[in-house]
Amino acid sequence: MRANGRPGVVIASLAVAMGLALLLLARPWSRSVGVVTWLGGAGVLVAGAGGVMLTLRPRLVLEKESVRVHLAPGRIDPVPLEFVECFFLGSRLEPPPPGDDSTGGARVRTLVMRIAERAVDHAARPTLPLWGAWSEGSVNFDGRWCEPLSVDLVRRLNRDLATAKRAARARNEARGEAT
Repeated sequence: MRANGRPGVVIASLAVAMGLALLLLARPWSRSVGVVTWLGGAGVLVAGAGGVMLTLRPRLVLEKESVRVHLAPGRIDPVPLEFVECFFLGSRLEPPPPGDDSTGGARVRTLVMRIAERAVDHAARPTLPLWGAWSEGSVNFDGRWCEPLSVDLVRRLNRDLATAKRAARARNEARGEAT
């Protein structure tokens, strides 16, 4: 499941704007630009590129033996295929903005990955709350930070999960027969 590219564009735009602001403040056309300005500009660009890379990394990747979940910067958690039960659409209530007493908040679409109860080691993980939550055997991906959520996406993920599980089972049986 791909990440939502819009935040990456915003981060890249902010990095370019900050780099240009540093350049304009340094006024290289009126005097020589110091090393600090160049290092500051380079730091802003590197931070912006890193932010873009983090926001554009896929939230969910099915591999041969596991499902990789990326719900925190710099952290990828593999979950063995045999522990992933299914995917389905969900929603959660977003808290209202501070000072807004008129509404109960907005409803946010989520994608839920259900993990088997026997997988106690994979029941919970720390996450970036903006991207989703991982607790009590459910991984909830916030729909605002990934590709658009739809019934077709859920069908595709469940189909790909079933295909990957069948392939893993066949590999394990072939290994068992070979020994």
